[in-house]
Amino acid sequence: MDKVILKEFVIPFKGISKKTIYHFSDSHLTEYDDLSDANEVEHAKKMTNSWEGVRKGFCEAYGCPYGELEKQTACEHLSNLLALANDGDALVIAGDTMDYINGANLRLTEKLFSSFDKPFVQVCGNHEPLKDIPDGYIVSRMKNEIQTIDLGDMVIVGLDNSQRKISVEQLDALKRFVEDGKPILLVMHVPIMNDENRELLLKSGVYFRLNYDGCPKENLEFIDFIKKNGNSFVAILAGHLHYSNVSKISDEVTQYVTSQGVTGNIHRYVIGE
Repeated sequence: MDKVILKEFVIPFKGISKKTIYHFSDSHLTEYDDLSDANEVEHAKKMTNSWEGVRKGFCEAYGCPYGELEKQTACEHLSNLLALANDGDALVIAGDTMDYINGANLRLTEKLFSSFDKPFVQVCGNHEPLKDIPDGYIVSRMKNEIQTIDLGDMVIVGLDNSQRKISVEQLDALKRFVEDGKPILLVMHVPIMNDENRELLLKSGVYFRLNYDGCPKENLEFIDFIKKNGNSFVAILAGHLHYSNVSKISDEVTQYVTSQGVTGNIHRYVIGE
């Protein structure tokens, strides 16, 4: 039996030597272990049981399979996704690795990511409040508003938009990256609604998009900047929806949203010439 659900995309981009990038999101770990106290154990069991219905519900709502592969535990799925991604040049994790921050989830991610050999960006998801993320862990990188991986002829830029907002500082940083001239692979948790995915995202609800009525003006300035500088962007990678979606932000920029990692979904991109 296959261990993951893999979708592959080829993105030709002049000036970039061929690279393989993996992308997943929404693993939603709900762990407890031998060091957990009674409250942590009780909460983990409750949330694990809850997610059995939630992940199945997303699959049924969007026509995705839900069989023996998908029913593996969140821990098994995350382990399998990381094992596959170790074959690539880099990995991007688009948020919600953990369903909530607790000791067992932190200990497990520390163990799994300690054996991961490739560079990776891991942006924060809406289930990972910044105030709850401690320092000193590998996943503490999620506390950064901006993360980067320089791959020589392209740069991966991760932005924390987990609260459905873009800061002035993030927008200014993105402008500097464009000025530097390297093609940008942009990673964030909450996707952008556009003409191609509008019907689906409206159905999902306001919670699932970055551009919504009353959103901060920086969100709209951010989207407009991407559209006006489309040739600078390799692609946008996001999560949060719990179903896979590919749509155009503009003629030049495609947004790829991966389905839920808690059912074993992952994207592989072959980028460049």
